[in-house]
Amino acid sequence: MTPGIWSTEQVEAWKKVTSAVHQAGGTIVMQLWHTGRVGHSDVRDGRIPLAPSAIGIQGQQHFTPSGLKNYEVPRALTLEEIRATVNDYEVAARNAMAAGFDGVELHGAFGYLPHQFLVDSANHRTDEYGGSIENRSRFILEVMERLVGVWGSGRVGIRLSPTIAYNGMVDSDPLATFSYLIEKLNSLPLAYLHLMRATPDPERFPAWPSDTIATLGTLYRGNLIVNGGYDRDSAEAAIESGAVKAASFGAPFVSNPDLVRRFELGLPLAVADRNTFYGGGEKGYVDYPALSAQEPTTAKGYWLVQATVTDPAQFGKYTQVAGPVIASYGGRVLARGEVAEVVEGTVPRRPYFVEFPSYAVARSCFYSAAYQEAITLRSGAAHFDIVIVDGVPVEQKQER
Repeated sequence: MTPGIWSTEQVEAWKKVTSAVHQAGGTIVMQLWHTGRVGHSDVRDGRIPLAPSAIGIQGQQHFTPSGLKNYEVPRALTLEEIRATVNDYEVAARNAMAAGFDGVELHGAFGYLPHQFLVDSANHRTDEYGGSIENRSRFILEVMERLVGVWGSGRVGIRLSPTIAYNGMVDSDPLATFSYLIEKLNSLPLAYLHLMRATPDPERFPAWPSDTIATLGTLYRGNLIVNGGYDRDSAEAAIESGAVKAASFGAPFVSNPDLVRRFELGLPLAVADRNTFYGGGEKGYVDYPALSAQEPTTAKGYWLVQATVTDPAQFGKYTQVAGPVIASYGGRVLARGEVAEVVEGTVPRRPYFVEFPSYAVARSCFYSAAYQEAITLRSGAAHFDIVIVDGVPVEQKQER
């Protein structure tokens, strides 16, 4: 069952969740869904799903209490029902505020109702909600205006998936469609745009953007959150590039209830069983184990620093100028390798092994302004490249 936010009982139940998150020092945003045609009458008390047009999803099935079934042809919404649905989103936003959430996000991705209005293969309407890109964008923009009207500036986000064909979301020109929509979203005081990336099949979709983030993410002038296939390192690289504000994780959080801690310690992740997604009981949702309480809170490891110099006499300067910064982060230089161990052309390179309490601390130190200033301004002819040996435990490194 999908949790709701349309009744007084649901609002009261959500207050327990938001209170627990706030007591732990966290922030929580509610993602507002309307699945549209991504549903089935078996889970809707016999009612046929509603959608912009009477066009069913082909080639996929929906999980029902009696097993997987083919998607049905939905009933097209009337104009009156569309306007009532926009009102429903506003009610949901007000209920989320009453329940203690810190903001709301419109789920306009993955083939749900807002996405269905946007994509021309799912929307064959001939009224003001169909046809042109402007008309197909109308539903999303009306809902977003209502959400902002409830929450105000900086408290509303939206999730989009321009190049994901799942649930039959095949647009004839996603670049034009989403460029228009994102430009309109720029005029709203949103908290962020949450953009899902994908690499479309070039044979099936030769005209689709091959890099969603580079092509469409750059059009948004506010905070950009990215999602889709990221791991710890690629997410950090995207953030450090300045192109995005944050990266989100879905499936890894399902199978790793302590995902943040595993990222911090550089520990392996449990792989999610996707066969249990979107249906069934608790199996595959709440039964993945967390790290044992007996495991150490930090996993020390070696991180390799390679120093490139034009004057061998400059080698010793690394520990002199970078050592104090490293120490301030709880790290220490353990050993220096021989110059002959790493040679590139005529420029000698010397590897240094530096120990930190965790991967996250190592990254914070190496990319801190103090560290960069030390090695750039006070190291003379030396230049340092950071090559991180990912979370190698001390005892393992000593055995090698």
